[in-house]
Amino acid sequence: MFRAVVALSVLALTGASKSYTEDAVLRIIPRTESEVALLREDLPVAVPTSWWREPSYPAQYVDAHFSGSNLKQAQALLDNAGFSYTTLIDDVQKAIDASYEPPSQLFTVSNDVEFDYSKYHSLEEISDWMVTLEKTYPDLVSLVDVGKSFEGRTIKAVKFTGASSNSTATKAGLWLDGGIHAREWVSPATNVYVLGHLLDAYGKDDETTKLIDGLEWYILPVFNVDGYSYTWAEDGDRMWRKTRSTTSSKLCTGVDPNRNWDMHWGEAGTSKNPCADDFQGKSAFSEIEVSSVASFIQSQKNINGYVNFHSYSQLWMSPWGYTDNLPETEDYNKQNDVSEAAAAAIKAIHGSEFEFGPISKTIYPASGSSADWTYGVCGILYSYGVELRDTGAYGFLLPEDQIVPSGEEILPAVKVLAHAVLEAGFPDRK
Repeated sequence: MFRAVVALSVLALTGASKSYTEDAVLRIIPRTESEVALLREDLPVAVPTSWWREPSYPAQYVDAHFSGSNLKQAQALLDNAGFSYTTLIDDVQKAIDASYEPPSQLFTVSNDVEFDYSKYHSLEEISDWMVTLEKTYPDLVSLVDVGKSFEGRTIKAVKFTGASSNSTATKAGLWLDGGIHAREWVSPATNVYVLGHLLDAYGKDDETTKLIDGLEWYILPVFNVDGYSYTWAEDGDRMWRKTRSTTSSKLCTGVDPNRNWDMHWGEAGTSKNPCADDFQGKSAFSEIEVSSVASFIQSQKNINGYVNFHSYSQLWMSPWGYTDNLPETEDYNKQNDVSEAAAAAIKAIHGSEFEFGPISKTIYPASGSSADWTYGVCGILYSYGVELRDTGAYGFLLPEDQIVPSGEEILPAVKVLAHAVLEAGFPDRK
């Protein structure tokens, strides 16, 4: 058991003008179930801990972020308990600063739509670019206002489809979203890359043209618009994860939007503590962002493919997250076949190894997640949660020179999924 006096500062909880100088990220590998429990239950009580990758199972690595003022205490506790650990990042602020350093590589989409895919972009820049896409591709693209955020921002998706012998009323749909966790910047960046390159290839590449003609596509680059904006704000916090809604705590803000869906809400892998990064909220769909996206998806009865992009760990995951049990065998086999093919398509580009399997077994138990809800409630067969690059060297602070490679390897995997959705046809949705 870890024993220590806990001293939480208001600054650390609120995240105002957050600096991470001398903070470190340690990788810990628990050997037994008791060590997993010790990390999960006792370590955060003994010393303030921010999980970059949560404790799950023996032999699965755990990545923990400690402030500079608490680092020696955390190391002493781990040493005394006999844990083996290594340092992934020895100064988080330096890693944040370095993530902006690589030079930009401008990619020009046809029809004079210019966007630098090798850079991270603010919500405003992404939104302006989406408007330009609609003007540039009027026969393909329309913008959809999915809803408003807690702070009043518009949650905006791009809808696109091409001409085909089938009317749009009989086309199956595919939904991609990213940025549900605000600090995972490569997720919106990869969505933007995929979106731009699909549209640019339309009419030039036969495969892409077939997929855009045959399906109705929805891409929501930034789900958690308030949280993402906060990670860019001068008085914000680059490492912020949650929404920005008020909670029962005067000190702590926000809810984990990927623990707030009405599918086994409040069970394994969530927290009732408003100050926790995985706080489940006061009720399922308490977050207006989550309820708005859920309502929109549920209203589109043709959607039969869903991907929620995250970072990091390089995983392509299917339901379930709330339990170790598998979905019905026929469904699971179809889901797993696509996962395997997607992982192979990713590896073929730059050699990146993506593990695949059910969420709860592949990363950790997570109840109230989007992929569980889209499959379990809506009946969207091909529902996935995907963890993008890398496996921990940079974690959430992936340098900009890895954005384009991430997009390059994910695009063919998205096409694998799109082919499966197209072949399945218009779904018999619940």
